[in-house]
Amino acid sequence: MPIRRRAALLSVSLAATLVAAGTGSAHGESPAPGDGVAGIPAPSAITARVTLITGDQVAVTSQAGKTVSVNVTPYNRSISDIRTFTVGTDVYVMPKEAEALVGSGQVDKRLFNVTQLIAQGYDDAHSESIPMIVRYSEKAAKKAGEPSAPDGGRITRRLPGVRGAAVSADKKQGDTFWEAVDDDTSKAGTPTTQLSGDIQRLWLDGKVKALLDRSVPQIGAPEAWAAGYDGAGVKVAVLDTGADLRHPDLVDRIADSRSFVPDEAVQDGHGHGTHVASTIAGSGAASGGKYKGVAPGAKLLVGKVLADGGAGMESWILDGMTWAAHSGAKVVSMSLGGQEGADGTDPMAMAVNQLTAETGVLFTIAAGNSGPGATTVGSPGAADAALTVGAVDSADAVTDFSSRGPRGGDGALKPEITAPGFKIVAARATGTSMGTPVDDTYTTASGTSMATPHVAGAAAILAQEHPDWTAARLKSQLISTAKTTAGTPVHSQGAGRVDVSRAVRQPVHGPGVIDFGLADWDSGSGPATKQIDYVNDGDQPVTLALSAKGAGEDLPAGALTLGAETVTVPAHGTAAASVTVDTAATAAGAHGAHVTATSADGQTVVTTAVGFVRDVERFDVTLKVLDRDGKPTTGVAVVHDFSLGKLGLPDMHVPGEDGTVVARLPRGEHAFMAEIFHYSADGNRVWEYTYGGEPGTLIDSDRTITFDGGKAGPVTIDTPKPNQTDRLRLGLAIQNSTDTNAFGVEQWMNGETKVYSIPSQVTSSHFESRVGWSLSAPELRAQVVGRGGGPIEPVYFRGRAGSARIDGTRVLRVADAGTGRPQDYAGQAVQGRLALVKRSADLTPQQQVDNAAAAGADAVVIYNDNPGNWGADNWSVTATKIPAMTISGTQGARLAELAARGRAKVELTGTAVSPYSYELLKYRQGGIPADQRYRVRTDELATVESSFHASVPGTEAGYSRLMVSPMQTVAYLLFNRIVMPRPLTQYVTADVKTWEAMQVGTVWEAGQAGQQTAPTVLKAGQRVSRDWNKAVVRTALPSGLDKSAYRDGAVAVVYAGGLSDTVPDQWFMSRAFTDKERTTVYRNGELLGSAPSAVVAFPVVPERAEYRLVVDAQRDQPWWTTSTKVNTDWTFHSEEAGAGTPLPVLSVDYDLDVDQANSASVKSATRVGLGLRYPKGKAGPRITEAKLWASYDDGTTWQQVRLAAKGDAAFTGTIRNPASAKAGGSVSLRAQATDADGNTVLQTVTRAYRLQR
Repeated sequence: MPIRRRAALLSVSLAATLVAAGTGSAHGESPAPGDGVAGIPAPSAITARVTLITGDQVAVTSQAGKTVSVNVTPYNRSISDIRTFTVGTDVYVMPKEAEALVGSGQVDKRLFNVTQLIAQGYDDAHSESIPMIVRYSEKAAKKAGEPSAPDGGRITRRLPGVRGAAVSADKKQGDTFWEAVDDDTSKAGTPTTQLSGDIQRLWLDGKVKALLDRSVPQIGAPEAWAAGYDGAGVKVAVLDTGADLRHPDLVDRIADSRSFVPDEAVQDGHGHGTHVASTIAGSGAASGGKYKGVAPGAKLLVGKVLADGGAGMESWILDGMTWAAHSGAKVVSMSLGGQEGADGTDPMAMAVNQLTAETGVLFTIAAGNSGPGATTVGSPGAADAALTVGAVDSADAVTDFSSRGPRGGDGALKPEITAPGFKIVAARATGTSMGTPVDDTYTTASGTSMATPHVAGAAAILAQEHPDWTAARLKSQLISTAKTTAGTPVHSQGAGRVDVSRAVRQPVHGPGVIDFGLADWDSGSGPATKQIDYVNDGDQPVTLALSAKGAGEDLPAGALTLGAETVTVPAHGTAAASVTVDTAATAAGAHGAHVTATSADGQTVVTTAVGFVRDVERFDVTLKVLDRDGKPTTGVAVVHDFSLGKLGLPDMHVPGEDGTVVARLPRGEHAFMAEIFHYSADGNRVWEYTYGGEPGTLIDSDRTITFDGGKAGPVTIDTPKPNQTDRLRLGLAIQNSTDTNAFGVEQWMNGETKVYSIPSQVTSSHFESRVGWSLSAPELRAQVVGRGGGPIEPVYFRGRAGSARIDGTRVLRVADAGTGRPQDYAGQAVQGRLALVKRSADLTPQQQVDNAAAAGADAVVIYNDNPGNWGADNWSVTATKIPAMTISGTQGARLAELAARGRAKVELTGTAVSPYSYELLKYRQGGIPADQRYRVRTDELATVESSFHASVPGTEAGYSRLMVSPMQTVAYLLFNRIVMPRPLTQYVTADVKTWEAMQVGTVWEAGQAGQQTAPTVLKAGQRVSRDWNKAVVRTALPSGLDKSAYRDGAVAVVYAGGLSDTVPDQWFMSRAFTDKERTTVYRNGELLGSAPSAVVAFPVVPERAEYRLVVDAQRDQPWWTTSTKVNTDWTFHSEEAGAGTPLPVLSVDYDLDVDQANSASVKSATRVGLGLRYPKGKAGPRITEAKLWASYDDGTTWQQVRLAAKGDAAFTGTIRNPASAKAGGSVSLRAQATDADGNTVLQTVTRAYRLQR
């Protein structure tokens, strides 16, 4: 069956392509061998949910590989305590309490990069825990016994190489782990600056991949062999994807092996490790010696640290490194890496340095394949002790893909050496297809992965010749004998391409690298001098002529000088020459030269790569923040500095008591955002928030930037109907002047927060500020009635379900219940009253509410134990038993005084379900405007009449309208909790891009069924109707998707929504976790296979063929009683066509007269409309037949419904619900249609709608 096997590969390849492009991980199981159908992610809207270590959940929706929307569900915290940043295409979601820890480097920023967490497979669908690496303090490490895992975590591996452990934090335990490591001793809102307990640092246990990009004679290995050195007696450890233990080139070459990948054997299922291992020590047996490795006499220690998919966790690699270093290896080869632009302080780099110092092993590590940009070397190649390897082609030119230095942070010289890494032929693991296969036993591949084993083999040869040499000695010999590539910077090639022939025969060597690192622009220290120490192991003195030449540039006069023109190195002795660098003579940036020491006969050539970096000019920028009274704030102030010349999170600066902080900032474009928070006394609420932003500002001198809150104005909006703010969204979009780097920051505020903005002092077209509102009818108004009365300002308990609500007007007498203990109610007349309770440290607010409800109170209000405001939360999944509110200490004391006189009554007026909402967005390009008091009129807004259907009353759902401003790259949403069925009238800002999202089920639980609409722009005065969850929910192709069913070469793709709304332009963004889907595919009657998804890829043949897709979808939930099962049977014909050609797959759209409960009356006539359509862009054949049947017994018997044509593809009919049908029963529907080309659809919807009296 070779055709079917090839088809399966094509199908899997397509799915892999989509995943690599960033659309998300493929859903469902991978197709089995010979199965030609694969479930794949849909490009319309893929939503992945991520739980952060703080317990907060983030749903990230992507389209075409780009993040388009982010939905944050806080865990036991207010939404105002979370902020989102966009940096290029990455989105960070970060609680404020983590910001300072991330900024100080104590907590890995990757733990909050939701884009990368999903890309690495750490979303909730693929990982039940968050893998991390913990570094313990020295004090903890010295304690008796090994440190334990923090609460909520589990140690999976001890990692002595980093004085730590791999820890897995259970996502189901919410914020337990974070609370165990977060130091909560600072005052409310103050940035936390240290981890608690014994934890010193916390990293994501990230995925590291094999460094494969899309030879032996070149480096002089045959000459070394001829001299008798082929690595014999030397052990080289290869940490990679394992090895093909039965490959002819590796037979008898492997001395030991171990897998550090859970549930995978050492046998290489990827191919990368086999290719690398044979490059080091392969015998070339399968090629008659043609593809022999660099050191064919060496023995290999094979450590499998990367899974068969080509990636592995950092903790696996750390474990493998320790094993390799302590297993007798002289050299460890690592053709893997991650974290482009690493600074050498991460766990893997630490382990390289520590293990080298402990054991003397030499780590040869790939630089990475992120070139040709600067500062792209990854980890662990960024480690000080690593011999970091770049790649060259057959002409010794550095390849474009090879990562360049200098190292991130300190500007150190990396890589130090290069080797052939372009189109390298080496062993191919059995059953793998990595690279470009040459035959069954060899394959061609490119990358720094291919370069690194050349250097590892060279080191093995050198170690055979000099078994007593240390790692540092081997490293310097290899670097100083390398062959320099002319015209290439040192930070691209180090000293040059490895030359093992010279390394073996040449008795004189130097340090290889003299690195001056990063020098301040104005350090004032003047020129710096270092010594080049030459070592002569020969029996004769050698005189060397010294010369220095700029690498890749002509250095200015005085930038680099040598202390001598010649140096004589005595036999078995050393001699030194000085090299002086004056960075003041150069421009800012990385510079370098090669100092070459050459003997008179030219037989001895010692190369030293000299690297230095002049930092950009920096200036003292005083950041001054004043509160609205013109004085330094008594709240919490922070300033964020966006350095626009590079992509990265902003630096956070915290002003002191005088309101100022001095930042040493580099020359260039910067943007700033200042914030002032005033919290309630318990730190639970932000009651006042003031912010300001300054667009891209050129920092070219010392200066002061002042954010004067005295100039701040309120951020408000006035609407025709009464409103209250449910949520307020504040955002900034920032670009540099060339529009190459984009940043964003988004801050949500609860409705009770008073917001003020400081106008920008300068304006820029590369800066945009925006404010978004979700408004509804006022949920609660209150006033004390009678003498001494007046308005009071109670606030409902917030949280998940929050508080029970008051609907209408109620006047309640106040009963003072002290602190709300059960005994406080003894002897009190509380029944039917408003219980007044004082906040107490002895009881939780929830206990106080429960006690009031048990005493018979109709409602409870808890006042603060100090004069200020406060807020309480109810984080249970059900609302409080009675309406629960908080008020300020001042207002509560006044109520208590009135209650003591026996005449306190409170009138409460509430709207439990708002009949309308305002979804508004105001934006301003240039800066934050001076006046943000807005007013809108109904005629300048669009009106959307929405109807939320549900067959079960009380069904919970989350709904959100998304709106984006012109410069906004990611939309942010928070689902508003709604209870269905219900109507809603929305007034929406016109002329902005907007779309809607809705998920059925509780908004705080993952895995609920979600749908979204296509983006649109509404016009002023426009009126739109929208149905959600309306019968008939069925399987269909979304009408708004450009490619919902198409063929591309030998593969066809169908993106069906298993259970999609009756409105055709709404499609799923997530399925309910209980949804079950399966698609079975046939070609010309022959089964091709099946996949557990309604979104599939399958093989197609060039000739015309008939394809049949059968999709079964079902949902089992207590809140879902209609469309419980849907079977859709499609047949269509297709033959070879251009890429992206739509397939003639017919979707059925239903228009049914049902109420919001998806019900029709027994004995009534229910009008039904039937529409048939092809995928977008397909003008299909005319419809020749359409039929409809109804069943009142779940499909046991069927009655045909007469249809009348109302156009080419539209039909209407009447379903006559019989009087004999049971109220509470259901009607199932079956539709069938055929077009002129014989394409058909047969769809059966079980319990399509309900019947009622």
